[in-house]
Amino acid sequence: MPEPKQHSLPLSLLALLGVALAGVSASSSPSASSAANSDEAELICHTSNPAECYPKIFQPTSEFQVVHPDQDLPTGLHVRLNIYTGQKEAKINVPDEAVDSSLEGLPVDTSIVIVDPQEDSLGSEEQGQPLKPLKNAPVYDPDGKIKEPRKETAESQEEGSAFYKSLTILKKGLDVDQALEMLEEISHDIYYGLKIAEDYDTVRELFCLANSPSVFTSQGTAPEKDLTRSRLAALTISSAVQNNPKALAEISKHWTAGLQQDTCTKSKSQSPGSEPLQISTFRLLPSSSSSPSVPASLTKARISAISGLLKSPSIRQSFLSANGIDLLLQVLLDTPSTSQAQGEEWEKVRRQAGHLILDNFLDEDMGAVLGEWPDAVRDVQASDKECASRAKSQGDEKKGQGQGDCWDWHAKQLADRYKKEGKGGKGHWSWELWNRLKEQRKNASSNKKNKGGKKDEL
Repeated sequence: MPEPKQHSLPLSLLALLGVALAGVSASSSPSASSAANSDEAELICHTSNPAECYPKIFQPTSEFQVVHPDQDLPTGLHVRLNIYTGQKEAKINVPDEAVDSSLEGLPVDTSIVIVDPQEDSLGSEEQGQPLKPLKNAPVYDPDGKIKEPRKETAESQEEGSAFYKSLTILKKGLDVDQALEMLEEISHDIYYGLKIAEDYDTVRELFCLANSPSVFTSQGTAPEKDLTRSRLAALTISSAVQNNPKALAEISKHWTAGLQQDTCTKSKSQSPGSEPLQISTFRLLPSSSSSPSVPASLTKARISAISGLLKSPSIRQSFLSANGIDLLLQVLLDTPSTSQAQGEEWEKVRRQAGHLILDNFLDEDMGAVLGEWPDAVRDVQASDKECASRAKSQGDEKKGQGQGDCWDWHAKQLADRYKKEGKGGKGHWSWELWNRLKEQRKNASSNKKNKGGKKDEL
C-alpha cells in the first residue's frame, strides 16, 4: 500500500486549529543530536514493563515518530500534527525535502502537516460514506479531559489536601460549616466540581442541606445556622454544574439512581424531612403563611442551583412533574414580608426566576429545550376574566398560589406592571418572558391542530 500523502496546512486553517507547534529550522540543532547520541538518556516509565519506557528527551530519526505528551522536544525538528490520531509527530528536519507538487503556488506553513487517510478510506469518502477513524485514534470526548490542577506551590498542595479533607468531614457530619465554606469556594474549579459530583454521598449531603425542611416548614424564624448551610450547599451545587457538563452528568446519574427519592433520613448534618428531594429541591417559598420567611439571598442561591440542574433532561422532567414552573410563578408574583420586599434584592430574585424560565424553556438561543413547556395539549389556560377574579379574591399574599392555569394572564400583568413603572418594555426580562410565552403557545397550538388534521384525513 502506498505511503499516505502529506499536505501542509494552509495558514487560514492554522488560525482555526489554534495549534502552536515548533517551527522548522534550517538545520538540526546540536541539542537534538546530543540527545539522540546520549547513552545515558533519562527514561520515562509509566508501567513496570521496560518495553513501554521511552526517553525523556525525544530522539529524532529520519522518519516521523510519535511525540509523547511528557517528552521534551528539541528545537529544529520537523513537527506535524496528525489530525486523524490527534498525536504530535516529529523527525529530523530536511530543509530541501520535496513538497507535494499538487500544493505548488498555495500559501503553506510547513510546521504542520496533515496526513491523508489510507486509499480505502478515501474511496469510501468519494462514494459518500463517512470516514472511519483509525484504530489508534483517541475516543472523541466533546467535553475534553479534565486534569487535576498542578501542585506546583505549597498553597496549591494545601488547597488540594483541604478539599479532600472537607469531603470526608461533610460525609461524616463533623465540622459541616467549615467544610461547606471550603467546598463552595473551590467548586468553581472544573476539576474539583467534578470530584464533588462524582461522589454520591457528598452530593446527597449537599442536596439534603440545601433543602433543609426547617427553612420552609418550621414555626417561627428558621435557625440562622440552617439558612447559612442551605445557602452554601445550594451555591456549591450551582458552581459544580456551571459550565461543567461532566459534573452535571454525574449528578444526573445519582438523581435517577435514587437521589430523587431520598428523604435525607441518613443525613448526618440535619434532621430528616418528610418530602423526597424530587419535591423539596424545587421549593422556593414557604408552604404556608405560618412558616418562616426565606431570605432573598437563599432564594437566589436555590434558583441558581435549580437553573444549572435543569440542563439535565431527567432532572428537568422531575421539575416539570413537581410543578416547578408554578412554584416560580409564586416567586414572580407573591410578595414576602414587607421588610424583605424593600430594596432591590427581591427584584433581583424575580429577574433571576424569569431568566430561569427563559433560558431553560423559552429561549432556544440560550439553550432552552422548546416544546416541553408550555404544552398546549395538556396545559389548558383559564379565561382572563376567571384569572382576574381569582387573583383579586386571593389577595396579594397568595395571588401566585394555585395559579398554574393562569400563567399567561399573570405573565402579561407582570409585563404591563413593569412597563407602567417605567422599568419594563421591549428588552426587559418581563417583556421577553411574556412574548416568548405567547410564541410558544402559538406554536404548540398550531402543532396540535396539524396533528388533529392529519388524523382526520386518515
